Amino acid sequence: MCAFNRITLAYVLFFLSSTSVFGQGGLTITISNDTTTNILVTVYDLNANPAQRILSGQLMNGFATISVTVTPDSSGQGHLSWTATTLDRDMRQCGHRDKPNLNDGDTVHVYANDDCGS
Repeated sequence: MCAFNRITLAYVLFFLSSTSVFGQGGLTITISNDTTTNILVTVYDLNANPAQRILSGQLMNGFATISVTVTPDSSGQGHLSWTATTLDRDMRQCGHRDKPNLNDGDTVHVYANDDCGS
């Protein structure tokens, strides 16, 4: 009976370790500010259930990059949305986009060059 418990425990431990090692992990996506303007960026992982904020008002200097990890969907692709605003309060500009069908290693370019509206 003791041998049976050890074998069962070994199978359970193997199963748990194999799902974490061989299971589908997150996708690494690079967020890139390709402008000279410093911006505040917020990024949401839309595949997470519920959607999760993975950057919140992150300062990105001009030409800076940040790597984030997003959840893959059933086809293995990521989906995120982003918003960006400039730091200048007198001449504030904004930007936002929805980016589906992302693959591991993709780069998403963020910017704030549109009117923010009222």
